[in-house]
Amino acid sequence: MSGVGMLGSRFPYLRFGTGPEPLVMLPGLAFDNDAPTVGDARLYAWSMRRLAVGRTVTVLRRPRGIVSAAVDELGTADIADLYASILADQPGPVDVMGLSTGGLIAQHLALRHPELLRRLVLVVTGARIAEPGRRICQTWLDQVHRRDWRALRGTLTASAVDGRTTQRLARLLGGSRRQPDHRDVADFEATVRADLRHDTSTALPRMSVPALILGGRDDPFFPEPVLRATAAAIPGAHVQIHTGGHGVPKHHSRWLQDHVAAFLAHPPETRDA
Repeated sequence: MSGVGMLGSRFPYLRFGTGPEPLVMLPGLAFDNDAPTVGDARLYAWSMRRLAVGRTVTVLRRPRGIVSAAVDELGTADIADLYASILADQPGPVDVMGLSTGGLIAQHLALRHPELLRRLVLVVTGARIAEPGRRICQTWLDQVHRRDWRALRGTLTASAVDGRTTQRLARLLGGSRRQPDHRDVADFEATVRADLRHDTSTALPRMSVPALILGGRDDPFFPEPVLRATAAAIPGAHVQIHTGGHGVPKHHSRWLQDHVAAFLAHPPETRDA
């Protein structure tokens, strides 16, 4: 079963699977925040089919109008509180899987609203963005200021895959010149700035939710040292690192889903050495 819609009038979502166990996925950064289509849901259902066994998976995209939601300077914790208002309407705590910058939000959900989560999976994400990734984020902001929508979309698409040839094709195929919604531009810029300020290094030792961290050794945003430091800071967390970079979810999907499924079925109680 697949479906799409809006939650709380501002959260575009897509849903697939029919199992009793709820899994909420927070995807990474996107520029255009269009309403998802049934085709989007079917594509997710196929690409993440191993996680849909016995589960109903809900992918919650960035809420619309986050700029107006923050009283002062927007932070990832502010965005997490918006997500918490949606999760609070669920019949019970849910498993949460945050990918890339969606994982920054997921960290704050687990820290600020632990009663809403059963287990936490962090994929290609960590306590803070490493310097090479910060430079890429600044490139996105520069492209926004130049209103170079084609370059921005292409660079974003390329950041989610690994390999020079693959990234070159991603820039070419993902670089649409279509004019964006002005609200998406404001939300995107505010979210990137919030992501650059994100640092939960000192807060993670207070986390009480069982956690698994998965990522790529050479990820420019969250490389192996960041992944291991993040796991070491969270009590009882486990970490699994694959070769590759930020494109691990796409290039090594089976590996990732197998680890996530095993963790959600039988979360370990001790941290790997």
